[in-house]
Amino acid sequence: MGWRAWFFRRNKTDSSSTSNTPVFAAKWLSPLFKTLLIGRGSNATVYRAKLPSVPVAAAKRLGTPRSSTWSASNDAFLRHQVSVLSMLRHDHLVRLLGYAIAPDLRVLVFEFATVGTLHDVLHGPRGNDDGQESASSRSRAAALRLSWAQRTRIALDAARGLQYLHETAAVPHWGVRSTNVLLFEGLRAKIADYDVLDQLPPPDDADHAGVWSGTAHGYLPPEFQMSGQRIPFKSDVYSFGVVLLELLTGRMSWDVTMDPHVLLLGWATPLLRKGRVERWIDPKLGTQYPAAGDRELGSIALQCVHNRPRSRPTMGAVAGLISRIVGD
Repeated sequence: MGWRAWFFRRNKTDSSSTSNTPVFAAKWLSPLFKTLLIGRGSNATVYRAKLPSVPVAAAKRLGTPRSSTWSASNDAFLRHQVSVLSMLRHDHLVRLLGYAIAPDLRVLVFEFATVGTLHDVLHGPRGNDDGQESASSRSRAAALRLSWAQRTRIALDAARGLQYLHETAAVPHWGVRSTNVLLFEGLRAKIADYDVLDQLPPPDDADHAGVWSGTAHGYLPPEFQMSGQRIPFKSDVYSFGVVLLELLTGRMSWDVTMDPHVLLLGWATPLLRKGRVERWIDPKLGTQYPAAGDRELGSIALQCVHNRPRSRPTMGAVAGLISRIVGD
């Protein structure tokens, strides 16, 4: 049976799935994973893929998350997650296009971000990748200089995507960071990697703080760092506040350009509270930004990263505040 038929045929044996998301045969995907690497994460490797009726897509090959074995219960959980993800529809969420779950291959296929990640646009290419596609994509992303209007629009797009997850779908993200804000044509932003693997329980003997901090350094709220506790929705708001600081300052959440290396939050917060715009603003902006708007966006970031979860605003409130800055 041809690839097109496999991709669009409903898998009748997959009785656990309640979605209409296309299921495709793992045997047709295997050749894709020899070339066209986009990037690597803690739980997956992402490749550029061409599928029938989908000119370009991002195929995320899932690895073994946080343990030496992948159990049948993990597959059952993944199928449940697919059924949830397939029902999420919003202009600012990266859409799930299809999936494959086989004994030796587990793949989720998403929309392809033509521009790249917000992290790469702001900070340049990341290391530890060996794919030509990854290098070329990040070169294009690093060549961009975001204007003030583009930064505030990206912030609003991302906030609205998270607002939909929290308030309409009631789904926490659990991994908000600039690498999970993807940019498409026109620099429109969409939220990626929401609620797929991060809810898998860690091994019984795992150090919880170590499990989560590896890929989220600088984004973790204080309650998690103190007790390993993550509070649904409020933890996302905190992490989004750090992303806002990245947009404002052009610095990474864990700033390796400073000696000694410091957390962005620890460096930026005192400056924001003193209103010293010229000290925190991204130098790439030059003088092309409204000082009042910059202070206002900085104030929103400070509200998001409040030490007490209850004092943080909702994502709906955050989106509303940013909307007034953008004028939308």
